[in-house]
Order: sequence, then C-alpha cells, then structure tokens
Amino acid sequence: MVYHALSDQVKQQKATARHNSRMRAAIDEYRQQELKPNAVDRLSYRAVADKHDVSKSTLQRLVNGGISMSAFNTSKQRLTPAEERIVINFCLESADRGFPLTVTNVYKCADNILTVRLGDEHSPLGHNWVNNFLTRYRDELQTHWSKPLDTQRGQALNPTNVKLWFDMVKEHIVDTKVLPRNVYGMDESGFPSSDQGTQRVIGRRGTKTQHAQGSAERENVTAIITICADGTVLKPSIIFKGQNVMKKWGDNNVSEAS
Repeated sequence: MVYHALSDQVKQQKATARHNSRMRAAIDEYRQQELKPNAVDRLSYRAVADKHDVSKSTLQRLVNGGISMSAFNTSKQRLTPAEERIVINFCLESADRGFPLTVTNVYKCADNILTVRLGDEHSPLGHNWVNNFLTRYRDELQTHWSKPLDTQRGQALNPTNVKLWFDMVKEHIVDTKVLPRNVYGMDESGFPSSDQGTQRVIGRRGTKTQHAQGSAERENVTAIITICADGTVLKPSIIFKGQNVMKKWGDNNVSEAS
C-alpha cells in the first residue's frame, strides 16, 4: 500500500488533537484531586500539568471555566458541529449508494444549510471551505477518482460490498418493519451517448474505489425494470432526455413500457 506524506495542516490538526486529549486528562485528574479530603495529598496545578505535558496556566484557566482555543475556533466556524455532521452523513450515504458528491455538491449542501438557518442574504462560504472541511474530517472522508459502475460489475460481488448492502437493507427495511408490498427492487440500464469518464468525488475514508452510477448532467436513455416483494410487477419505464415526447419513441413497444 502506498502512503502519502501528511500536509502541514493535517500534522498541525493531529498535534492539536493530541494536546487536547492530554489537556482533558489533566483536567479530569485535577478535579479528582479536589475530591480528596486531605489537602496535603492533593497534587498542585503545576504537578498535574507537568505530568500530562500541558501548560499550567491553561490548565488552571480551563478548570476555572475558561474556554479552550479549539472550542473558540470551533465557535467561529460557519457551520455548527451538528450541521457539519449532517454534511458528513450526506457524503457517506451518497457514496454508499453509488452517487458520490463532487466538491461543488458538498459546497452547495453546506450553503443550503446556511440558507435555512440564516436566510438567502447570508454571506457565502469561503473558496477553501470544502478543503478545510475535508481536512477536519479526514478520518472519515477522502477524495477519489470515480469509476463508472458498469465497468466494475464483474468485480463488485465481494464480501465487503455484500455485507454493506445487507447492513443497509437491515437498517432501512427490516428494522423499520417495512411491509413486502411496499418494497420494490429496481434495475436500470443506461445508454449514454458518450463515455461518462471519471471525476473527483468525495467518499468514505479507506475505500479503494468509488463507483458512480452516472451523472444527471449527461444525456442518457435509461430503461427501468421494477418488481415488488409481493410478486407483482410494474410495466417497464424508458426515460429520454427532452422537453417533449416524440411519437417515434413509442414505436415497436412490445413490452408496453411507459
């Protein structure tokens, strides 16, 4: 496996995370010291700070209710941690379903969240917001070069993909007790006018290949076949790109497709 050198920004982020962890441990230990009935047995601020390799003055300030620099920086972010978690989950769910988001899509998602909270007149996010967002959550997200799904179908049946699929079925169908008559299986075949190629998309950290089921921005004729879990079927559907329906599209329609 090839490993890439970490950027200075990521190195700083990891160093900050390690420092915050040590500081939290120091705060917890000092508060435990305060619970000791005998003052002689308690460790001082200096002793606890030296033990955890943190600043004595910072430890004292945080114990007395001060705010950490990390918390202060978080408060300046345009999206709240809860809103950023929404964006993360949307990125992961979209990638798992074969529709990974591009950097532009992630930006639009974050901007829509701001619009809901602040209104249409809010100031736009910075040009580097997505890059900084991906750096903050690099343990969960990474960029990939997408690959069209059709070229990967021969290698798609593997234990990892099968387990992921059945985990999703259990979570969204079995656990929520969806009835068979409300469960449909759909298969589609797309006929693009040209090669769909690849693009840079956002996916789950650690995934080697990010499949993309095609882009709505490309001209495509799609055939959809649908069957219900109760044994009934729907008529096939053919989707053409166009503002009007051409009569010749229905010629020789032996399957009575819509």
